[in-house]
Amino acid sequence: MHTLTCLAVTTVILAAPVSSSLARVNVYRCELDDGQISYQQIPCHGGSEPMRLNNRRSGWSQLRPGERALLDSYREKDAASRRKSASRSKTPVKENTSCWDKRTQLEAVRSKLRRGYTLKESDQLRRKRDNYEDYLRQFCS
Repeated sequence: MHTLTCLAVTTVILAAPVSSSLARVNVYRCELDDGQISYQQIPCHGGSEPMRLNNRRSGWSQLRPGERALLDSYREKDAASRRKSASRSKTPVKENTSCWDKRTQLEAVRSKLRRGYTLKESDQLRRKRDNYEDYLRQFCS
């Protein structure tokens, strides 16, 4: 008896997801007042017809010709921008150690200025920051 009950419960548990995935769900494509497109499960205010879905599992429907053209234009722009950025990218030039040291020191001073400092340190920190920035501007472009 116990085995029969377990078998019945297992059958119900396994059958529930299958039966729910086969249930028909209508999808409505609605154009809102501001021109936006909304996909929803309830009919639009104009009493629209449900969409015909090619594949019920994914809810996919093909693009209309205007939407296809827009998607293609976006893809072309994206590909063109990737080609431009690839042609602009240069091999990185190795920075000499003195410039690296100055950048590191400058970042340490800026960090100290952000964290907080005493009144005595203020002029010294600002002077160091200005000197490091001048050095980097002149020698490390």
